[in-house]
Amino acid sequence: MNHLFPYIELALLHPDVTLNEQYSALDDVTQLGMAGLTVAPFWVKKFRRELGDTHPAVLATVVGYPYGYQRTEAKQTEVEWALNDGASEVEIVLNTSALFSPSADWLKIEVAKLVKLAHAREKFLTVIMESALLTPDQQKHLIKLSVDAGADFIKNATGIRNDSFSLEVALQFRQAIPKSVGVKIIADGAISDQLDALIAAGVERLTLRYPSPLLED
Repeated sequence: MNHLFPYIELALLHPDVTLNEQYSALDDVTQLGMAGLTVAPFWVKKFRRELGDTHPAVLATVVGYPYGYQRTEAKQTEVEWALNDGASEVEIVLNTSALFSPSADWLKIEVAKLVKLAHAREKFLTVIMESALLTPDQQKHLIKLSVDAGADFIKNATGIRNDSFSLEVALQFRQAIPKSVGVKIIADGAISDQLDALIAAGVERLTLRYPSPLLED
């Protein structure tokens, strides 16, 4: 597993997450050289203080989590607060309901506005889509929308669904995204050989809910 640590980001977004769990995850990130830690917006300021300003690990948070139903103006405020609190990356959730609306193209405007906020502060922005809900055409459309709006990464899921991990589906998601944009994959349920396959295919980040059985092996 050691060679995979630089690609792994630990996500602590479940509603019953404890402070002790978050400290334990922070220890793993810093001691094992993992890519980063994703926490709820409420915890960003605290864990920025704990991590410091110079540590290379990413401190990310989510905006519009988990369904993206908030108005664009609310998401803009969330992004601004997250950046002010010290987040080095922001992950925004596309409006799940709007994905199935004929007027879904307005989502591109929303993403572009949020990307502009993050890039003005020289931070990265990830677009999260629940790919399991989408037809191939819908997924293709939303990927293009996100790429055109300037997203730095595209992520295949929020992680709140109990979908079984499928290497084939994850690789198809990677192949659908231009090489110019980074890819994050929710990898809960994967084994180390499958994580290796994702990295070999060009996936930049592997997201694991913490605590993860993979880290206990």
